[in-house]
Amino acid sequence: MTNKMKNIFLYMLVTVFTLVTAQQKATGVGYGLTKDAAIEQAKRDAVEQGLGAYMTSTTTVTATSIEDNIYSKAQGFVKTFKVIKESKGPDGNFEVTIEAEVTDMIDQVMADEAAFQTLLNSMNRPRIIFLMNEENLIDKTSTNFAETKLLSMFYNKGFDVVDRQLVQALKGGDDYSSALSGNVSAAAKIASQLGAEVIVIGTAKISSGGKFGPMFSGQADANGKIVRTDTGEILAVVPSARGKKPHISESTAGTMAANQAAEELGKNIITQLITKWSTQQSNFTKVFVVLNKADFMSYMTFESFLKAQTVSGIRNAYAKSLNDGVAEFEVEFEGKAQALAMGLAQTSPDGLTIKVTGLSGNRITAEVSQ
Repeated sequence: MTNKMKNIFLYMLVTVFTLVTAQQKATGVGYGLTKDAAIEQAKRDAVEQGLGAYMTSTTTVTATSIEDNIYSKAQGFVKTFKVIKESKGPDGNFEVTIEAEVTDMIDQVMADEAAFQTLLNSMNRPRIIFLMNEENLIDKTSTNFAETKLLSMFYNKGFDVVDRQLVQALKGGDDYSSALSGNVSAAAKIASQLGAEVIVIGTAKISSGGKFGPMFSGQADANGKIVRTDTGEILAVVPSARGKKPHISESTAGTMAANQAAEELGKNIITQLITKWSTQQSNFTKVFVVLNKADFMSYMTFESFLKAQTVSGIRNAYAKSLNDGVAEFEVEFEGKAQALAMGLAQTSPDGLTIKVTGLSGNRITAEVSQ
């Protein structure tokens, strides 16, 4: 009996310790050209202070040099926060101190409405559209049970969902048909027309599993992926989600199975999204910069400028391409694209004048001024 009591006590002690380490309050300090940018940096600082961080490094070897980059990477999420102190220095930069509740348990973010809304706000509340190609082998007609279920799930979770009637208005066009077939480029065009930054593309198939006594077995298979339309970044992939339901009506059994498969698909996508966005909030976001009117020299100069981290918040940068005067770069940035755009607007490489001309989601458009 004594050993049993000891085991119970140890179990309770471990449980309490786990809860304490998984969720706690922390103070974070951030700096930025805007208050919003300073808050984003303070969130990352709070996660590092509250939950810790580990170090990661990359080494780049060229014919003439060896370049080492060492970064800290936080693992955790901000559930809630409040600004407790803010000031603006003589250089125009903001300093913000926040008190935050942080956790390393994604289930807490999933279950906490306020925490989830905080995360959506930090991602600039991206608007979402759905394009599901559904095949109903039972009713042998066009249906949209899976898409309707997904839309309802995301809407109830607090996502900004684009009205499906606006999407259906584009039905019949070449881009719509290509998008339903899984063409990401065509889907991005549709999303752009409707002002959406994120799109869910997938398929669903409803079929009969036969009759067992008085009951029919409805079966459904679904899959999907979610893509940022401004950058082409794949945010989540679910290769398979299945549903199986019995009912006296074969058609109803198929509908119920489709809803079950769509619910599994939606939960999986949302979990992956929260993990992806929470990691970005605590570390960095991929921002794409398109530089127009560029030649080879300005292409190389701008890459060196980005890698030098002259603009606060840049972790690393990669030159992607130069075609017909259009240069593309991928930047790992600690904050929102808006803060990077402001930094680029206020600072330019020596001998080069850069003018920011556009901002959409995580994509910045700029040009070399003559």
